[in-house]
Amino acid sequence: MVLIKNGDLELSIILPCRDEEKAIGGCLRQIKEVLADCHIDAEVIVSDSSTDCSPQITRSQGIILVKHDKEGYGTAYLEGFKAACGKYVFCADPDGSYDFNEIPRFLECLRRGDDFVIGNRFKGRISPGAMPWLHQYIGNPLFSFLLRLFFRTKISDVHCGMRAISREALDKLHLRTLGMEFASEWVIKAVKKGLKIKELPVNYYCRQGKSKLRSFVDGWRHLRFMLLYSPL
Repeated sequence: MVLIKNGDLELSIILPCRDEEKAIGGCLRQIKEVLADCHIDAEVIVSDSSTDCSPQITRSQGIILVKHDKEGYGTAYLEGFKAACGKYVFCADPDGSYDFNEIPRFLECLRRGDDFVIGNRFKGRISPGAMPWLHQYIGNPLFSFLLRLFFRTKISDVHCGMRAISREALDKLHLRTLGMEFASEWVIKAVKKGLKIKELPVNYYCRQGKSKLRSFVDGWRHLRFMLLYSPL
């Protein structure tokens, strides 16, 4: 689905997908309703490396599908960015853990001049069981603390998957990592480039389907990237 007025596309919504057949249909329906209700000129792009029925579900709803066989969280976003045409880019995981009714709130921040908007789940509501205990009380707080320590930023949920950015700002970051550390790279480079950053409280819900996170492997990749870029 692409909604365009006068040839100008305001927003690209990019969803990284890897075997999310249980959730993606509902996410896409919610997004389409939000765009229609709020009269937002947007395209929806699913960057997909799935082996399940996710691509067929995406096609059945008339959504732009970028199909590839390259695994990796960062890879999915980089492939999606190549196809995006909007002035602004909104990103979130299509697994049921985020509420896409937040799209207008993120977009409004960009319209008002923020370069990069990132959600903060710890300032919103985390549903029971939505985030593993290790991630909620140790992993995420630790990495967010290290980010604030190393890079002198106030961001306190570095790994929130709901975020938005202007295309102009995105092109300045030259993002390139392929795995889960992509989430850290995005934030670190935004801070180092001096982007105007806004945090918004968001709620976080139980995902549908199996998580792809590998706590210790992905945690090490995040930490290694922070150490490589740290000015300390």
